[in-house]
Amino acid sequence: MIKITKITLLSILLIGLVSCNSDTVEKYDFEKPITVQKLDYSSNVLYMDAFVDDYNSIDSVFIDGRKMGFYQSKKMIAFQGSDFVNAYSVMNIWQKGVSTDVVLKKSEKQKVMLNYSVDFSEDNEISMAGDFNGWTPSKTILEWHDTAYQQVVFLAPGKYPYQIVENGEWKLDQFNTNTAPNGQGGTNSVLIVGNTNDKQVSLITDNHTQHVISVLSNSKDIQFIVLFNNKDISNAVVRGDDLLITIPAKAKQYDLSYIRVFAYNGRKVSNDLLIPLVNGRVATDIAQLPRTAWQTNIMYNVFVDRFSDGNSENNNPLPENIVLPAANYNGGDMQGVMDKIEAGYFANLGVNTLWLSPLVQNVEGAYGYWPDPETKFSAYHGYWPTSFTQINPHFGNSVDLHNLVGQTHNANMNILLDFVANHVHEDHPFIKEHPEYATELNLPDGSLNLERWDEYRLTTWFDKFLPSLKLGDELVARTVSDSATWWITEYDVDGFRHDAAKHVPLSFWRMLTREIKDSVVMPTNKQVYQLGETYGSSELIGSYVNNAMLDAQFDFNVYDAAVGVFASGNLMTSLEEKLQESISVYGSHNIMAYITGNQDRARFISYAGGEVKFDEDAKKAGWTRKIGVGNEVAYKKLQQLMAFNMTIPGIPVIYYGDEFGMPGGNDPDSRRMMRFGEQLSAKEKENLEVTKKLISLRKSNMALLYGDFIYMQAEDSSLAYARKYFNNTVYVVFNSSDVEIKTELVTQADTDLELLKANFNGKLIIEGDKIFIFVAPNSFEIIN
Repeated sequence: MIKITKITLLSILLIGLVSCNSDTVEKYDFEKPITVQKLDYSSNVLYMDAFVDDYNSIDSVFIDGRKMGFYQSKKMIAFQGSDFVNAYSVMNIWQKGVSTDVVLKKSEKQKVMLNYSVDFSEDNEISMAGDFNGWTPSKTILEWHDTAYQQVVFLAPGKYPYQIVENGEWKLDQFNTNTAPNGQGGTNSVLIVGNTNDKQVSLITDNHTQHVISVLSNSKDIQFIVLFNNKDISNAVVRGDDLLITIPAKAKQYDLSYIRVFAYNGRKVSNDLLIPLVNGRVATDIAQLPRTAWQTNIMYNVFVDRFSDGNSENNNPLPENIVLPAANYNGGDMQGVMDKIEAGYFANLGVNTLWLSPLVQNVEGAYGYWPDPETKFSAYHGYWPTSFTQINPHFGNSVDLHNLVGQTHNANMNILLDFVANHVHEDHPFIKEHPEYATELNLPDGSLNLERWDEYRLTTWFDKFLPSLKLGDELVARTVSDSATWWITEYDVDGFRHDAAKHVPLSFWRMLTREIKDSVVMPTNKQVYQLGETYGSSELIGSYVNNAMLDAQFDFNVYDAAVGVFASGNLMTSLEEKLQESISVYGSHNIMAYITGNQDRARFISYAGGEVKFDEDAKKAGWTRKIGVGNEVAYKKLQQLMAFNMTIPGIPVIYYGDEFGMPGGNDPDSRRMMRFGEQLSAKEKENLEVTKKLISLRKSNMALLYGDFIYMQAEDSSLAYARKYFNNTVYVVFNSSDVEIKTELVTQADTDLELLKANFNGKLIIEGDKIFIFVAPNSFEIIN
């Protein structure tokens, strides 16, 4: 509760009165919060145009009161990460007497000595491959020093799966007893860095009035940083038993603004708080927020060719004697998507953002090869572009896209297009006229630079007919960047899902984001969301998510951990650890994307039901046998995955068909034609209703959108956590075992036990001052 003494109350009223006197008639829609700038442990170069519109008008830059020198005029500043001691710092960028304030987060990396104590041999070649180096042995070669093969690396606290590569043979580290399943039927050794059991500093939203927000912490020895939009207001905060934050009067001028709170104790950081304000008052209902308040989004991945055929005249598949139906155009198009919008499919489901697979013109011929059954492939998926701006006629035309965007917006939904920047098809005029714009296919050692995902991350080709572009070249990058921006200015789409983001240099994402800001955001105040696809460590994924780059990426690491737990029976603690790592890296209120599946993997439900084995070739399985659901307990397991995604921070993403449990092997079997209505089985209809209920719960509860994330317990087969937004708390419990469990809910102090209810099939029992929840086997419960 808010505890206000007479002196505190007077202070708050005076602050409010002074602020009120500064009110003007100006009105603002929105000011995008500058995200926390993650620093490197060594050298840092910060580009000023990532934070302000016109870096030439900068007068000075200070970090924690220390004036910084400019590098290359006023374009950037450079410094060492070790120059600053605390976990968080504040950078003040001054322009004409007004500062833009940015929170900087110090790297948590520390020096780690890797050891492998096998006997010395002149013939030994020892290296390590793991999460910390993209599973690339050549990046971490161990050298002999006295008693062991060693190498120094710098890593943040956490757990890192790895394997030893000894003379070309991959194996477990025989000198390390810490292991974990690899999610593919095998085992990895695990390197533990730092004390992962350290008690963390935590913040929770306590209460609010019309003018004041109260925040609690579990530590008295703590430093706070409080921002209103991009202005540090920490000096106006009153500290007592609570942290009392007066909402600035200027907040009334904004349709949407934010209070953000960060805390630290030395090098320990807390969770961060994000509190949305609507016209100066704390938001209490999603209906108050615009569709571009990204934390409120629930995304649906429409794989266009396989979703709905609304216009059979544009189907035009390739001959079946060349391309089998599974690898051919199946007829889905933009008209089919519009038909489903009009029929209310997405509204009934509850999603509010559509992500469409690529609509750009692709090659018309057949490419690639699969031996059994023998077939080539059409470009039905959209990832073999032969144009930067023309629309694939199989999916419709420019009028269709204008209509689709308009219809989507009229339904109060966002629309994202899948954009392919990394590569083009060899028949693309751009590369035919300028073959020098492609990266090298032939490597110096005579091998081909094909699918070298990590070793040659920024140059590798996906196939011999798909040249990767030299996006480090400014002319090439500008051409691609201009085309991406054109899709927004021409069609008013709300952003992109960027294919193969990790294979594109950071300089390109800076260029594209700046161009979108100059051409779209600043002139129109339109908010654009950019989502990348990167497989790799959280450090690699996070390197693309920063100011002036991508807003988010898919968190495949959490997905892999969730699949391991819900579909394969791994320990629930492994999911908790991976989720904690992600929140630590990406923030407590990140807008990363959390998937139920995607077009490049076998369907979750077929893994969960045992129809696809984790140690088999799922692509081959999809071609050689009919893949179904298998054991029907898989529906319960899919519901757990859906409930998990709908109750953690970030943006849930539903791969089409996962809402009811479509089965399948890996692609193209994971890309079957969508089914609707009476085409669904009774079990699938039941599963669809659970998905709808979960979406409805998320959309109707601010705690699941902006709430603090509170861990309660994680055991071998159970996980419990809470989301708290002021006096609204939601409790979530999972049971991945085959027996019913009884778990005590450790409730928040302001929780009225008598008012709690279970939303699914769990049983709540109050025993004295304690409350217990019974959760059925392979199930979950959400209590509020």
